Amino acid sequence: ELIKFYHKYYSADIMRLVVVGNHSLDVLSEWATSKFSDIKSKGNTRPMIDGHPLDKAVLGKMVYYKTVCEKYELKLQFALPGLRSIYGAKPFDYINTLIGHREPGSIYSVLRNNGWATAISAHSSGVYYDGFGTYDINVTATPEGLENYEAIVSIIFGYINMLVESGPQEWYYQELALVSKAEFDFKDKEDTETYARTLSSGGHNQYVPPHQVLSHSALHTGFKADLITKGLRYLNPGNYRLFIGAQEHKTVECKLEEKYYNILHHVADMPSHLTSDVKCNRNIAKMLHLPGRNKFLPENLSVTKPATPVDTPALEPVLLRKNDKFEVWFKQDDQFFTPHGHIGLTISSEYVDNSPVNHLLSTLLCNLVLVELQEQLFSALKANNNFSIAHGKGSIDVDMHGFSSGLPLLLTTILQKLKTFEVDTQQFSIYLAKLERTLQSKRHDNPRQCLYKQLDAVNMVPAFDQDMLEEALKNVTLDGLKAHIGLLFSKAYVKMLVSGNYTQEVALDASNQVLDILQLQPVPRFLVNTHRTLDIESGYYIQNVPISDQKCLNSAVVCVFYCGSVDDTQDAVTLRVLKHLVHSACFAQLRTSEQLGYGVGARFDYNKSGREMFMIVLEGESNPAYTTKRINEFIRKYRQKLQELTAEEFESSVQSLISLKQEKLKSIDDEFSRLWTHIKSDKYKFDALNKDVEHLKQLSKDDLLAFWDKYVNDDTAKGYTRLDMQMSSAKIWQPTAEEFEMYPSTVLALYGCLHSDGHTGLSIADVQSFVSSADASSSIESLLAELSELYLSKQVSSVSNETAEELDTTVVDVEAPGIVFESLSKIATALQMAIGSVNETPKFATLSKTNFANIDMKQSPEGIWLINDYT
Repeated sequence: ELIKFYHKYYSADIMRLVVVGNHSLDVLSEWATSKFSDIKSKGNTRPMIDGHPLDKAVLGKMVYYKTVCEKYELKLQFALPGLRSIYGAKPFDYINTLIGHREPGSIYSVLRNNGWATAISAHSSGVYYDGFGTYDINVTATPEGLENYEAIVSIIFGYINMLVESGPQEWYYQELALVSKAEFDFKDKEDTETYARTLSSGGHNQYVPPHQVLSHSALHTGFKADLITKGLRYLNPGNYRLFIGAQEHKTVECKLEEKYYNILHHVADMPSHLTSDVKCNRNIAKMLHLPGRNKFLPENLSVTKPATPVDTPALEPVLLRKNDKFEVWFKQDDQFFTPHGHIGLTISSEYVDNSPVNHLLSTLLCNLVLVELQEQLFSALKANNNFSIAHGKGSIDVDMHGFSSGLPLLLTTILQKLKTFEVDTQQFSIYLAKLERTLQSKRHDNPRQCLYKQLDAVNMVPAFDQDMLEEALKNVTLDGLKAHIGLLFSKAYVKMLVSGNYTQEVALDASNQVLDILQLQPVPRFLVNTHRTLDIESGYYIQNVPISDQKCLNSAVVCVFYCGSVDDTQDAVTLRVLKHLVHSACFAQLRTSEQLGYGVGARFDYNKSGREMFMIVLEGESNPAYTTKRINEFIRKYRQKLQELTAEEFESSVQSLISLKQEKLKSIDDEFSRLWTHIKSDKYKFDALNKDVEHLKQLSKDDLLAFWDKYVNDDTAKGYTRLDMQMSSAKIWQPTAEEFEMYPSTVLALYGCLHSDGHTGLSIADVQSFVSSADASSSIESLLAELSELYLSKQVSSVSNETAEELDTTVVDVEAPGIVFESLSKIATALQMAIGSVNETPKFATLSKTNFANIDMKQSPEGIWLINDYT
């Protein structure tokens, strides 16, 4: 089927080629010609669809479907004609922004005030398809909203009727056009791959002339009232279908199963009052109206350049103010010269995360304030002045970026709301329930993500796991949130960075506004950074993390090697080169060759003031005990590959990292992110990239080997510190703490492989006995035959009143009766590892200075400590 598809559709007539590069147009054109001319056209191979996918058999239907997580969703999907030919007028941009509007008078505002929804969005897809399109209105509902879905549908149609009756508003269209033109005129550089992909996709619109290839998706070419009116007429009750999503449905039973993703659903006819003249409640209809004029429009697009021209952009921001409650940094744009700005604040307080309850209260506060501001300040978002309020580590983080002229007003509005926020009882209940659903949904995260979060809990304090937070949620109250808001700002330290199209005077004025609004009090610095990094003592540790999603088939392993201090530049750059080299080799061996899982690779991480961490990560259906042993084998053999690394291979890896670090910034936002990282970390290493490059240029292959032997090689690392985090699928056997203490890890891995393949007739003691008595000089085929004989004998002895013929023989090789296990299986590999490690000494036993048995930790025969309760 793949080959048939290729021969049918691999044709130049339905391809659009875009080449983006920093070479001349002549060179790029020559490359395009030489590389792609051999692709021939097979004629008109464009797939065409007769009629509309949303025909009479589909429209007017209600589709109930079951969600995996607890969520409540509504979607109205309308049938549209193709929209490619009207790409310039963009009538549905006008309609989208009005239906998705959040200010008073909008659909969202009415639904939110009734406690029925937390989000709404609308978009058309007609520009992506040839000859037809669809229009979707999506509502993220509350449980009460789902029960009142008919009222929500009536409100949506009530708003659409209001738009029809009001008629197309040219002033509103021109506001959209003004913003889109300003964004296009001062468009930041973007990732070249993304840019090429976007242009290539847009190139399939045959109505776009060559001179508009770059601009057609962004610019509005003119107000066309008739197209807007025509578009609104398609959004009528006789031209849509309704989707309703929830974990459980009270009125219907979802028995149908969708064939691709096995989604359980139920299809029914919509009642007539939802498909004809849908009536909106009169009192609610009176509340619906158009938005007002946008006060955040980018009307001042002038650019302020430095008083003295600069040859090289400054690497460091200027410290404008610093005391015991506030520090302000400023970086004027000296390389991009666009009317954009970026302002960030981090409000650190000991009360943000000093308990699980306060941690949840801080998250809840950010969610509630952000939602209210998104309604109040939707016009700012529409003008591409974006903002966020997020719960950081020990801080409330405020971020805003967009056209520089609108950000100071945005800043004061956000901080005033944050400081004087009054909690609405209904919204508190809605978002508390949403927070509970969010916590529960995290139990369905993939095993890798769960282990990364658990790794934070091991390395940092305070850190709260899933169980802690779910238990603490019971103590989150409305009164508690009100008290929390007052405490947050009673002892807070604020950092602020103003960057972009501003002067120092504007930055200082903005900082004065912050001080006036927040009324900060001096705070001791030891109370500012409430998160601490734990120092992990030398040793080898394993933590088995319970899996929450009992239906998940995948398991995961994260092997963490603790390396040097994050302040050691030499070690840091060495680790990054190693990660680059190890990742591809790890992928090739553990995924491609051994097929242990699909999520395989090497990565690095670091704590704010702790140690660098080198990690091997693997997620798949393999048993974690076995996976870990295969990672160990890869690590053991990889040193030889490092030794055999050619000068060209080494230089290529180093140079690719140098090129990455020397890559030019593309925008004010990129520059802000780089500076803000250094400020928030308390390191202030603004010249870190240059120092990294200096060290990389001096790096040698011997440095890689020395690093490997110092931190990763368990035979040579004096302070060897390693943590393996394992999460096993509920479908996979995993050892108890007592079994971990009693049996070598290779025996556990072998037994796990037997169990995973359905061979449960042997006990773990049987496997240990067999491994201990086996002749290590025998071939793997002979050892497998002996193990098969033992397995079959156990099967026969465990079944009474049955003949040998009545046994399940599905695992027996027909051509070699009695041979159960194949020589190329994981069982064979695990058996080899187990036999080969019989006489190994417990090399890790003496690494740890502390006897953790005093806190009920178990130690394996190899000397590995099992963390059975990290708290």
